[in-house]
Amino acid sequence: MSDDMDPLLKRLTDRVEREGLALPITLVVNGTTITGEVVPHAVWAGHIAEQLADSESRASIFADDFTWEQKQPERDGDYLHLNGGKVASAGAVFPERGGLFRIRLAHVNGWFLGEIQAHG
Repeated sequence: MSDDMDPLLKRLTDRVEREGLALPITLVVNGTTITGEVVPHAVWAGHIAEQLADSESRASIFADDFTWEQKQPERDGDYLHLNGGKVASAGAVFPERGGLFRIRLAHVNGWFLGEIQAHG
């Protein structure tokens, strides 16, 4: 485990992976606030594979890569995977419906449990 990685966050993400859980969280990553739900690697890869397969763009050719990735065990545990991830800035969050993020744990500067919402 990297010295820069928060050991409690690592433990929580390992549990999400091992037990197939989901965990609402807000992260500060190199000064950017990102909120979403930590999900297992296979769930994250599966969602991307589905999105790409349903796409009418040239990016659909990459669906097979994520289908393959979904079947692989999480190799090193150095990443967390967010479903419904949103960047929070100036009282707004985007993308509106959330996206799929893969974030290196060592790049997380701070975090708290729970997601934040835009001011309405």
